[in-house]
Amino acid sequence: MTDLGDRGRPLLFELLGPLRVRRDGQDLDLGPRQQRLILALLLTRAGQPVSTQEVITMLWGSQPPASAKNIVHRCIGNLRHLFEPDIAPRAQGRWITSDAAGYRVVADESNLDLLAFRKLAGEARAAADTGNPDAALTAYTKALEMWRGPCAGASDLLVDQLAPFNAIDHECAAAAVEAADLSLRLDSGRSVLNILRRVATHQFFNEALQARFILVLSAAGQQAEAIARYHSLRRKLLDELGVEPGAEVQAAYREILEWSSVRREDKTCALATEKKRSERCTVIPGSRSSFSRYDGATHTASITVGSDDIGANGSVRSPRYLDYSIRARCAALADAGLSIKELAAAGLGPVDLEVSIKYLDELVLGDEVDVVTRFEYLAPKIVRLVQSMIRRSDGAIVSVVTSVTSLMDTTGRWLVDDAAVWAEFPRDRAVVDLTERPKNNQA
Repeated sequence: MTDLGDRGRPLLFELLGPLRVRRDGQDLDLGPRQQRLILALLLTRAGQPVSTQEVITMLWGSQPPASAKNIVHRCIGNLRHLFEPDIAPRAQGRWITSDAAGYRVVADESNLDLLAFRKLAGEARAAADTGNPDAALTAYTKALEMWRGPCAGASDLLVDQLAPFNAIDHECAAAAVEAADLSLRLDSGRSVLNILRRVATHQFFNEALQARFILVLSAAGQQAEAIARYHSLRRKLLDELGVEPGAEVQAAYREILEWSSVRREDKTCALATEKKRSERCTVIPGSRSSFSRYDGATHTASITVGSDDIGANGSVRSPRYLDYSIRARCAALADAGLSIKELAAAGLGPVDLEVSIKYLDELVLGDEVDVVTRFEYLAPKIVRLVQSMIRRSDGAIVSVVTSVTSLMDTTGRWLVDDAAVWAEFPRDRAVVDLTERPKNNQA
């Protein structure tokens, strides 16, 4: 960004996140809350005038103090002096001017991030409209990299959100949605994943944005997080608004489940071809196609962190995360009406072949956690369970436990060839992603 003229040193105004003004790389102290809000409102207009009455309404609503106008004038004077220490009293100054229409900040895309963002977003849309999606995605990415958080940090300064700040947040979210759509076509969402994660974290109830975030996560290979994100959003919508996710989010969720099914089937077939065992790609009892009716079904179990779970550092001890995953798995089996005793009587028992855990955040005493368990049938002998632990208070995914399990013949000590034997035991097969076993091997 460059200087706007010959008088004074340049200022850089940053509004796409906590309000910041910089001179020579140093942040200026913008003063008390009211003064910061006035500057933020002027910057949202990006060079257009803001009347004194608009400022008063923002600060005090319908009940301003008798000294409201004087307070506004004093704050404007303080800002002018901050930006130009040598300015004469009552002088217009270079950066904040005034006339009959109101006050305005002198800025363009070279020194105000909002205008630079809009310029790049406009270039991105123009490139997309003229059939140059790669250039469009590059411009979108540059624009969204400027976004540091909610506009002006207004949520920390205002009790009630004000329309000008909300409008800019929605403007950035709309650009993120457009960028995600392009990225999904060009590079499976990889170029926008981190940016989308930041924006989606602060725009939790923007369902168009959340739908794209779920799709991008899945396309980038982070299927477990995509599924957990959906369930976290659903929980928050139900708890805070009393509604289910809208059609756009529901459609995105169905789509990632279909992607997951295709990937698992393709992977199984590729392995079979490589080993010259193509018969594994036919539709057989226990294969993915046998269970397509419930493919993607998940089970949610709720757990509260107790005092026995806490280690010396005040956080949950690492082994407890695996305990939680086992408890959630048992809850799913119980809800399905599947009895371990019945399995044992039939000479069968579940066995874990591989277990891995990814730690993402810490849990402390009293945290309430939803463990979302997804059953995936990769091949006739094995079942994979992907369990995402979601903290209810903020929707954060704290860990993901992945288990590869099978059924063992406890007499012969070998793995049962057809894991669809599970289907004989549960009363509600949908809970564990099983349908009734087909009578033959035909689709």
